[in-house]
Amino acid sequence: MIMKYAFYSHGGSQNHGCEAIVRTLSKMIKDEKPDSYIKLYSFRKDEDDKAGFPLIDEIEELDFSAVPKKISLSDRIKLSLYSKQSQKKADEFFFSIPCRKPSLKKNDVYISVGGDNYCYGDGHAAKAMNNTLRSMGKKTVLWGCSIGKDNLTPDKIEDLKSFDLIVARESFTYNALVESGIDRNTVFYPDSAFLLPADKKMNETFEVKEHTIGINISNFVYPKKSDETRPSKKAVFSLIRYILDETNLNILLIPHVTRGNRDCAILAEIYEKFKCERIGLVSGEYSASEYKSIISRCEMFIGARTHATIAAYSSCVPALVLGYSVKSKGIAKDIFGTYEGYVVPVKDLSDSAGFIETFKEFYSKNDEIRKYLQNFMPDYISKAENSIKELFKI
Repeated sequence: MIMKYAFYSHGGSQNHGCEAIVRTLSKMIKDEKPDSYIKLYSFRKDEDDKAGFPLIDEIEELDFSAVPKKISLSDRIKLSLYSKQSQKKADEFFFSIPCRKPSLKKNDVYISVGGDNYCYGDGHAAKAMNNTLRSMGKKTVLWGCSIGKDNLTPDKIEDLKSFDLIVARESFTYNALVESGIDRNTVFYPDSAFLLPADKKMNETFEVKEHTIGINISNFVYPKKSDETRPSKKAVFSLIRYILDETNLNILLIPHVTRGNRDCAILAEIYEKFKCERIGLVSGEYSASEYKSIISRCEMFIGARTHATIAAYSSCVPALVLGYSVKSKGIAKDIFGTYEGYVVPVKDLSDSAGFIETFKEFYSKNDEIRKYLQNFMPDYISKAENSIKELFKI
């Protein structure tokens, strides 16, 4: 019997972290079960068609978090009745409307690859999708998730307990879930994106200068077109000015979420402000593996996007993380035993001088950290590979 796996909660491949997860997880499944059929339900099918996934058998558009374009009269009546009972019931019914895809009946196991879905908001859309699948008798899996203690509302806890398997990608999330009673179905393994190979062809087509610091800044650090007096923006500008004025290091600005010029617009602004022969800007046209090739050849990396820093860690490139959620602290803690000195919380980026001092301290240990990663990463990556065994148990 051919098992049919379906990935959902995939935001589209111009988020190259999402792309990395789909590529690595599909390979893990096909390596173990070559006859498996894998379908990808995507929020942005056009991005995935362009990216190309050789191990994905079918792609279908499905954004269960989107506002329905049309609502029937009967659904409007039901919404009105539910809203009189509770807003929660009304929201969950509202978000169940986009989930009515006939093709959902055809797959056996549904894997939510959107690791942050339960971090933000009330989770009603994710719960509506999970409830729809459970009502069809489908197995459901939450893969590579990060969830902070503060995110775990009673509604989310109830929903999470219904999954057949939850794979937490770092220990802070695993501990938070277990302490909240979500322990029957929860395991801890590193993010499958640690397995993503770097594209070796990029070594020939894209040069990375010696002594280059790779830098990724996202809208989580500061919004594009924000005022230069904004503390986090001022801190980033101060650090770049310090690197250019006080060291002989080169800087390469590297995006990782390229949809709508998110990272690209911010990095282009930085590039234009400091434009010189020692600072370069990477375009938004590459794949996750190609970005990993670029990052892997940097002497050090400073990054806000989690999967950009995963590309650095897994390539044994020392990474100073600009953290905005539990996942950055959890991953650093699992690798180094502590996140102190390895993660700068975005909320703490108000002190420009302090940020420069953190960088100087980190860079002074660069060789030591690289050697540590070279010793640590093989076993850590092997643990990520073993996560697929949990999927086949359900």
